[in-house]
Amino acid sequence: MVTALLVIDAQTSLLASAWNADPVIKQINGVIFVAREAGAPVFFIRDRRVQPDASLALGVASAQHDLEIEKDYCDAFLGTALKQELVSRGIERLVIAGLQTEYCIDTTCRRAISEGFDVVLVTDAHTTLDTAELPAREIVAHHTRVLGNLTAGSCRITVQSAAEISFS
Repeated sequence: MVTALLVIDAQTSLLASAWNADPVIKQINGVIFVAREAGAPVFFIRDRRVQPDASLALGVASAQHDLEIEKDYCDAFLGTALKQELVSRGIERLVIAGLQTEYCIDTTCRRAISEGFDVVLVTDAHTTLDTAELPAREIVAHHTRVLGNLTAGSCRITVQSAAEISFS
């Protein structure tokens, strides 16, 4: 099964206030390394709405052959060429990491399985910010649990730690 990595919204302004940011950046970079070693495509999804700095966070490694897709919504597929780019490369499975768990990670995982892609959510490579209602660690734990084993037709979301991720 051909697999790609989606790194969603690993942007300076979001990571500056995110829970567990340094360990999450380390895990994201570890998964990027594994993807590149396997020759898997790496897609950086960037939210144009993030202010004041929508650039990739320092420490999140991008390379010349990576693809960058800008989005305007929580759904990385909505209004972008993401699906076309994945289909043109024969991608069937997505490994997903990044921010924000309850918004762009959740929405893109659900949309991906509805669009016919299997998804692996990297449990220790996604994060969010505290809210007035819940601390970020609880939001991350809740969404990881809810998304794990969610299905749409024959497609499924599974969860794995960064150490378990394989692109073969």
